[in-house]
Amino acid sequence: MDFGESIYNLIPRPVDVPEKQALYHSQHVGKVDPKNFVLGVSKRERGTFGAPNGKYRPDPKKFLTRHSKEPLLPDPAPVTQPKVNKKASVPKRTERPVMGLVSTKNFITANAVENILSVPRKVNNEPFFYTKKADYGKIPSYLAKNKAKIQAEKAAIEQYLASKAEEDAYGNGTVRKMSEDERVHLLSHLKSKWEEVNSVYQKMTFTLDTPAKQKRKENYEQTLSQIEKDIQKLEKGNIFIQEDL
Repeated sequence: MDFGESIYNLIPRPVDVPEKQALYHSQHVGKVDPKNFVLGVSKRERGTFGAPNGKYRPDPKKFLTRHSKEPLLPDPAPVTQPKVNKKASVPKRTERPVMGLVSTKNFITANAVENILSVPRKVNNEPFFYTKKADYGKIPSYLAKNKAKIQAEKAAIEQYLASKAEEDAYGNGTVRKMSEDERVHLLSHLKSKWEEVNSVYQKMTFTLDTPAKQKRKENYEQTLSQIEKDIQKLEKGNIFIQEDL
């Protein structure tokens, strides 16, 4: 009987030990030969219980090896390739040198003597300064020539444009149409002029770190723009010239 939390729970209670039953012992032997059974074994030898013990035990001398069940392949036929001599054969003792050229020079000794007596090359370990070059800080001659050529061409173009503007403003002569030969000649001249100026313009440096470079770039661009405008006017075909009386 459970009393919950009670002082009677401290009293040890008797433990019921069940009675141990007797073990079962079979009346038959544990290992019996199948021939002793009377279940038709005499009529059908192994019809029910199979072969005697150890009959199907594997024979350690009979075992399968790898690829033993696969058919054997025939031996490959020998490959006969022509023998190729990659290097020239060693000359025989009886062969003579070509043209009878025989040298008694000992090349090993000659090379050793040549290297011993040779003068070592002079190595310049001093640092190189570009500021000490003779032409450091000087304008190259080709730049001066190109600059003079561009200035002369610019002056010729300005003179041509000034004379043209003066004729347009003060000219009071007759007007005539420019001939085709004159137009083609002037057009070819302007195109060649544009190619020359553009060639010089393309050779300029990408860095414009000085005012002179910026001014030079602006002059090239103005000249090319003006020549392009003149070429567009000449390509129209109808060009009229005012002549003085």
